[in-house]
Amino acid sequence: MSNVVRGLLMTAGVAVIALGVVFLFLWHGRVVELTGSARLISGLALRAVEAAVLYGGSWLAVKGWNGRWGKQEA
Repeated sequence: MSNVVRGLLMTAGVAVIALGVVFLFLWHGRVVELTGSARLISGLALRAVEAAVLYGGSWLAVKGWNGRWGKQEA
């Protein structure tokens, strides 16, 4: 994998995490104001999106850092 692709993967991973944090911060204020089952469902969805953002962003960054697409020949 070329250094350009590796750099783009790492940059995309950091961007996904950073934009996700901003989006989730703004969404969190709306969830706090809810009551009842809407708050529970929105809170669970918020946690699921947090997990997806962190997993996806870190996967991209680590894939770029490692620089491998699978099995490589020696």
